[in-house]
Amino acid sequence: MTMLFGRAAIYFDEVAKRGALRRAADVLHIAPSAVDRQIILLEEELGTKLFERTATGMRMTAAGELLIDGVRRWRRDLVRIRSEIDNLVGLRRGHVTIGMVEGASEFVASAVAHFQERYPAIRFRMDVFGAQGVIDQVLRGDIDVGVTFNPPDNPSIRLDRTMIYRLGFLVQPGHPLAQRKDVSLAECATYPLVIPGENLSLRRVLDTAWAKHVGGVPRAVAEVNSIGVIKALARRGVGIGCLTALDAISEIEAGTLIFLPVSDERVDLSTLSIVSAAGRTLSVPASLMIQHLAYMMEDHGVPVV
Repeated sequence: MTMLFGRAAIYFDEVAKRGALRRAADVLHIAPSAVDRQIILLEEELGTKLFERTATGMRMTAAGELLIDGVRRWRRDLVRIRSEIDNLVGLRRGHVTIGMVEGASEFVASAVAHFQERYPAIRFRMDVFGAQGVIDQVLRGDIDVGVTFNPPDNPSIRLDRTMIYRLGFLVQPGHPLAQRKDVSLAECATYPLVIPGENLSLRRVLDTAWAKHVGGVPRAVAEVNSIGVIKALARRGVGIGCLTALDAISEIEAGTLIFLPVSDERVDLSTLSIVSAAGRTLSVPASLMIQHLAYMMEDHGVPVV
């Protein structure tokens, strides 16, 4: 089939629908002679007549009846492909809103950085909330994607992916514990500690584990309500910082901090989930961002959903 097929096929389809050259030409906003010329070229290309020209109009031949099904499938496919191309073009000017807990900020920042390498024109708005605040924002439709700890069982919330993460400690490369694969809480108790403030959800996990395996509450050289400050103090050797590997992705990759998961059994595991509103149709950029976050979870944790 030559390049003339595209235009000629559209003209052929319109003539078949309207049953007359002039009516098809009116729809196509061109001269009837131009339509007739394309039909003749198509007939010459195929080597057979597609219409019988009568005094009352154009009637398809058997060959025309065979061709029309293929032409209409082609036109439907073309509409679908154009729609998919439009979606891809939308990635040149798309926008994604993300709500996250502070403990996921490093993870989300890493995912966004990698995403932008592939889709540099996508714009983001990112806000930090408490765990329930992320859920509330998703339910109100104020954000496209939420990343939060231990989301509730709610039919209005779609869990796009969930991963398990472990409590641990961040130490300098030269620290006496740096060569270990993991560490017990009792061992950590012999070193200065930098622990999360009570506003961070990880503190509850630490307090519960500490009471079970060490007794009492952890005695810290610093109690901090900022993940960034905990990392800064750990890098400077003020103490070993209690966080998760997700909180220090860039520092761990750069080798400026080493993460040691807690080895004690029965330490509560927490989950980090990507959530969105059930039943809501997301934009192509938002859907791709969810996929990208899910791939990042597979690289950094144990996905469970």
